[in-house]
Amino acid sequence: MTAQDADLVGFAAGAEALLDRIKPLLAGSDAELQGAVICDLAALWIAGHRIAGDRAEGDAMRAELLEMHTRHVRELVAMYLEGVDG
Repeated sequence: MTAQDADLVGFAAGAEALLDRIKPLLAGSDAELQGAVICDLAALWIAGHRIAGDRAEGDAMRAELLEMHTRHVRELVAMYLEGVDG
């Protein structure tokens, strides 16, 4: 395993551990409330990506980040739905 692979494995494990801590906080809430919380967290995360002194460059970076994030969410949805309802 390369160092980069090890870093990715560690990152994935950290993300999964954090997700396991967050899931119980959302469990039992209706889908609209869960969606609102997730949307707000994503907005805070994206807004936190700034380029000092260059608002236009920061706006472009945030737009690209949102596109990448949306693609990843779609990939995860497809993965979670694999073999479900069909």
